Amino acid sequence: MMSLSNHCVALIPVRDFRTGNSRLAQTLDENARNQLGRWMLERVLRAVGSAERIDEIAVISDSAEVLTLAGEHGAVGLFNKSGGLNNDLEIGRSWARERNACSLLIVHGDLPFLTAGEVNAFLEDSKPPENAGRDIRIARSKDGGTTALFTRPIDAIPFLFGERSFEKHSAAARRYGREAQSFESFGFAHDIDSPEDLEFLLSREREAPPWLPSASMR
Repeated sequence: MMSLSNHCVALIPVRDFRTGNSRLAQTLDENARNQLGRWMLERVLRAVGSAERIDEIAVISDSAEVLTLAGEHGAVGLFNKSGGLNNDLEIGRSWARERNACSLLIVHGDLPFLTAGEVNAFLEDSKPPENAGRDIRIARSKDGGTTALFTRPIDAIPFLFGERSFEKHSAAARRYGREAQSFESFGFAHDIDSPEDLEFLLSREREAPPWLPSASMR
């Protein structure tokens, strides 16, 4: 755990398991997408919850099922009628501010390979002497997006998730007089949001859920 002066809150935005990922609808039916979404979120919650530097976790969603699962894993559920990912995260940032958070970690909920060790490594040495108290770290996805974002203070930069968000977050850091640190790892790089990603998950037989190969495919 961090000391109160370094209180770190993790936010995990998650859309409804059945309807949240339209690209996977090309391959999996609604029930299979629900199973996959639950399985991935559980893995992310375990990884983040086991990390040494995280004090509180909140899941932001418009789905009661998602928030119930979050609570079962010790996370706070923040219900919000989605106004888009970046707007949803601003709700989470306001909640973190009320919790007197000094730093904020945003992690996507579709990272099934993520480990607590990777989360710890991402946050390690996140206070460089030349920029004490001001820090921005970005985990880059395989397609140039952002799968995780760490900021100290919590309002260091605006949220710019979406296409080419790694580049956008890096540019925002420079505009605010800071240099973002890039971080790459297997678990942070491989989100599952396309049929190709699903094929990759299936190719890793020891890590894929045992029911997935027999799930109803379109």
